Amino acid sequence: MRVQIYDTYEEMSRAAADLVAAQLLQKPNCHLGMTAGNTPVGMCAELVKLYKEHRVSFAECTLYNLEEMADVPPEDPKNLRHTFFHVHLLDHVDAGDEQLILPDGFADGIDEACKKYDQLMDSLPDGRLDMQILGIGADAHIGMNKPNETLISQAHVVYNRLGRPTCAMGLHHMLLAKKIIMIANGEEKAEAVAKMINGPITTMAPASMLQMHPDVVVLLDKPAASRL
Repeated sequence: MRVQIYDTYEEMSRAAADLVAAQLLQKPNCHLGMTAGNTPVGMCAELVKLYKEHRVSFAECTLYNLEEMADVPPEDPKNLRHTFFHVHLLDHVDAGDEQLILPDGFADGIDEACKKYDQLMDSLPDGRLDMQILGIGADAHIGMNKPNETLISQAHVVYNRLGRPTCAMGLHHMLLAKKIIMIANGEEKAEAVAKMINGPITTMAPASMLQMHPDVVVLLDKPAASRL
């Protein structure tokens, strides 16, 4: 696990965007796992800048997200496809909506959607993503895998903070990714970051599982790194 600490959120976001851009340049048709939320907004903005400067293209890649709500259709403006990915990335770069792959619990039923998402991950070249971008919760969760005595390794049904049923990727396919980029900012994440990097590997801090991965880059701003 390689840890890089930056003075500001903006610097951290640029560094994350540079790593994603390097992956796209190295393999334009890569399979890239994304994450939504507040932390990756800056990274997406930097990626848009790189695209507008003609330094990177998304035309051949395929994007995947860690989760999607199951009770709304893909075209519904309330889901992550629209509230995050179109707003912050797809509407500003050369990637079409069809390049963003999310579980479709509305069409398939949530249990079937989880099963199909795992099958899709298994069908990728080498059976894994080229890169997975992750954030971390204040309780050290990753994706929607919350601290618990046991964790479900495959895609599974969870309920988001609004109580909406959601199909979420399990730790199995996250940890199979060839490379993982973890981004975190803010002092409220500092304890979780410390558990992830220096704590014991435990299901009560799911992010600590990243210690077992051979290629993880952790990008932090100074407040998020304050307890290391």
